[in-house]
Amino acid sequence: MAFFAKGKETTVDIEENSAKPEKQSAPAQETPVSSDTTISKNITIEGNISGTDTLNVHGTLNGDVTVNNLMIGKNGSVTGTITAQKVMVSGKIIGNVTCNDLNITHTGYVTKTIHANTIILSGEIDGQILAERSMNITPTGKVKTNELKSRHISVNGTVEGKVIASELLEVGSNGFVNGEISVKNIKTDEGGRVIGSMAMYSEPAAPIKPKQVKQKKDPKVIDTTIEK
Repeated sequence: MAFFAKGKETTVDIEENSAKPEKQSAPAQETPVSSDTTISKNITIEGNISGTDTLNVHGTLNGDVTVNNLMIGKNGSVTGTITAQKVMVSGKIIGNVTCNDLNITHTGYVTKTIHANTIILSGEIDGQILAERSMNITPTGKVKTNELKSRHISVNGTVEGKVIASELLEVGSNGFVNGEISVKNIKTDEGGRVIGSMAMYSEPAAPIKPKQVKQKKDPKVIDTTIEK
């Protein structure tokens, strides 16, 4: 705005008290939500857990577990039936395990029945084992089993019990196998030991299907009248 005096022009600027636009605060960023579920140390849970995410167990869980990934810490333990895609055990499992990949670290222990695609063992297993594709037992791994079966078994640790390798049994320089052994092929490095009976593996014969016996049809009885 300007004011004019006589004879000369005087200009005075007057600042208008116009409202300044408020600074817009940056939108709050959402904290990413973890899809993991964790059972902390010193926590005990009684009951079954199921889902499609990852379960971390550092405490105690007594119940069945059905998840995508299961990780059991050094102080964690699960007593129940486990069904998952991947299982990593540094603690203890007492129960049946069905998964795709099973990794048992040097502090891990699993007992009862295991059915997996691949198994890497650096800890201890006491139970029945079926590894569809392969089982790798590292130098710290120990197995006590009434039956260990897989296509390819690599032993650099200790195995006691019945061993069935449908393709290859490899015993490394630190490996020791003691028990009833059935193999298709065997490879033993210098220093490796194999004690017990050994037989050639053969594919189990397909069960014979019983033949269906066709029942004889009863002869039809035709009523007739014989004229005398």
